[in-house]
Order: sequence, then C-alpha cells, then structure tokens
Amino acid sequence: MPIFSETPDIQQPCETIEEVSDSIEQGEVTEETKENWREILRQLPVAVNNFYGDPVIQWKNTLEKLGSLETSRHAGPVGIIMKGKLTERTVAQLKEYKDRGLNLVTLISISELPEMEGTGSEHRYENVRLLEQFGIPAIAYIRPMMPPFNTSEEIIDKIFSKLQEAGCKYAVTSGFRGDEALVHKMSPDAQVQWAMKVKVMPGEVYQRIKLHAEKYGIQLFTRTSCAVSVATGEQDTYNPYYNSPKLVKCKELNCPIQDTCGPQTQPREGSLELIKRLGFDVEFIPAQQGKKCGVSGEDRLKCPSCCTTCYFSKNIPHIQVKGDVNLGDLSFIRFVTGMLAMQPGRNDDGSKEVGKIRFPKHPEIDNAQALNSWWPISRNIAKCFGCKYCIVDEYYNETGENQEVGFPPSQLVDRMFPEDKKDNQ
Repeated sequence: MPIFSETPDIQQPCETIEEVSDSIEQGEVTEETKENWREILRQLPVAVNNFYGDPVIQWKNTLEKLGSLETSRHAGPVGIIMKGKLTERTVAQLKEYKDRGLNLVTLISISELPEMEGTGSEHRYENVRLLEQFGIPAIAYIRPMMPPFNTSEEIIDKIFSKLQEAGCKYAVTSGFRGDEALVHKMSPDAQVQWAMKVKVMPGEVYQRIKLHAEKYGIQLFTRTSCAVSVATGEQDTYNPYYNSPKLVKCKELNCPIQDTCGPQTQPREGSLELIKRLGFDVEFIPAQQGKKCGVSGEDRLKCPSCCTTCYFSKNIPHIQVKGDVNLGDLSFIRFVTGMLAMQPGRNDDGSKEVGKIRFPKHPEIDNAQALNSWWPISRNIAKCFGCKYCIVDEYYNETGENQEVGFPPSQLVDRMFPEDKKDNQ
C-alpha cells in the first residue's frame, strides 16, 4: 500500500467545490464585519520574540509585545520559547499577563549540549519549576536531538529525571535542522544525522526518549501545536496532524486529545470573506473519499509535501489556494479558516521568504510571517547565545540588524482600512 496517494495536481471527478461569495470583495465593509474579522484573527497562535532570538535576552521588549497583545484582546495561544534564565520576578510578570486573560504557554529548550550552546542547562529546569509553581504552562522542548552528542541512555535519563523533579507535565521532542555546510561548520569530524528542512530523528533515539518519558510520567509529543493545544486546554490541534497519526504517533504516545481531535467541517464563519478581501483566490472543498496519511517518521523523507500544507490530504475538508503563494500564505490561511490550506505541488523551495505572507490586495502590509506553528511578533537579533547549530547566519537575518517582524494579528484589519483611523482623528 502506498504511503501517500497520487499527486492531486489533476482535479478528481468526485470533487465538489463550493464557491465563496464574491460580494464582499469590493465595496464597503460594515463595522460589524470588521469586528468579526478581528475576532477571527485574535484566535491565531502567536510567538513572541522567537522568530530568531531569545525573548529573555530582550525582556523589556518581550513584555511590551505581550502588552500589545493584551491591549488587542488576543485570545489564541501566545508562546514564549526560551533558553534564557527566568527569575521569580520575571515569572511573576508573566503571571500578571496570564491572570489578565492572555493565553500564555512557555516552551523551555532542553538539550544538554553544553559544548554547542552559549548558555548552561541547569537554569532551564529551574525555569520549568518556577513556571509550574506560578501556574503557567511549561512545555519542555527536548531538541535538537543530535546523535551522538545528547542521545545516550545516560543523558536522556538525566533530562527526564530532572524534568520530573521540576514538575514538568509535557514535552516535545525533535531532531536537528540544518544542511551539510552547517553540520561541517558545527563539528566536521562528528557523524550527525540530519536532513534539510525536516527535523529527522533516528528511530532508536525516539524509542529511547519515549521509554524515559513513560518512566517519569511526562506526556510526550512530536509536534509543537499538539503540545500547545493540550497545555492550553483545547480539544484538538490547530495544525492538521490529526490526518497523519502514524507520523505524529497519536496512539503510540497516548495523546490526551486523540479522540476529540479532527478537522472542522466548515471554515470559521466569515473567514473566507476575509481571505478573499485580502486578495487570495481560494475554494473550500469538502471531504472526499480517501484515507488518512500513511507516512511514518521512518519514511517521512519519501513524501515531498510539507505536513501542515499537505496537498495529498484530500480526504478531509480543505481550502485549495490558487495563484502565486508560498508556505507562509498557506499557513496564514490555515490559521484564519481553521482548516488545512493547500496548493498542489507547493513545497518549501528553500527561499528565505518562505514564511512571509504576501497579501495580494495589500502589498503595503509587508511585515507579517506565518509558518508551521506560529504567527511571530518579534524583534530579531543577530545572535542570542551563539549556539553552534544556529541557522540564523545560514538562512535568515543576514544583516544582523534588529528587525521587527509581525504585529498583533487583529491589527491586520486596521491596516487594511487605514482610512478608518484618519476619519477618527
């Protein structure tokens, strides 16, 4: 049995395509509609100061961005991913935002790679302890797992033992992302298993991690959005991994939401009108006959499609997108509509702009990104801790300048209608 079906480049006869009304693409938009669009955008998953850099290094700026999200009444998960050291004071500041309604979730990098990272490991376990003590969800980000540096039985046991002592409930694990040049620069004599664009982890390493997670009572995930959804109390994930259970290992890892997680039958109300108003050419296609994805972690590299924009997943309701789009556009449409957005044959082409959202009717709004799990709001910094496996110099932020990326998602509506602001002045 093939692990994925034939390419869907040619439309199948069984497809029933539902057109979205074009009436709202032109003319005036009511204030009620604009507010509905803002409410949709408030649900997007946002990461703060994590596009490239560490939020703890620029803590004042991180708090300012959390404040802007609070002011915009953002409701979706707000992720803070860190290697830096927290204190009781900084965690108390996060607690204040959470108590006022911000849907905060933290992800603490745990890797035990002292020779490759410019910061220690012990404070990261203390971060988990403090965050759990203050009632802020803390997910251990056990990555990158890089044979042979941090994948031994001894090191993995140490990681999970210390996480259990810190009160950790959830962990996500993945392999190493990089290309051959980066591996050579990092450690030219070491045999490191890697794959470009896909965080590949050898099967024996995954099994070792899984066994230790079970031993120490920590719920393990292989995907960020799944862990974030569980940690924030959701009943399904905002990325379409429910259609690739063998890859994500839902049953094997006994995911707490595997029985409730699944695709929506319809896009969020009003979301397609927003997408079309922004200039995207989209069609909603109901579910067709077919099976869930059969790809597993062991044969992931055999599938050409990105999982979160999978163009083989025609068995579930999805949004098909026409025109010149990239993965950032497709991710944005997925976040907004709440369902898989795809374009046949559209893959990660290696472009440094792969996550940049290009709003066709609003090219002046050129400061938004979306890829995989997050809409980032970030001030990029050239380097944070100087980790040897860092991909910043290889792929992004080449100038080293502090660059601002993103804004509270609901502000997109205000940027679409700048005349409203002028009228109110």
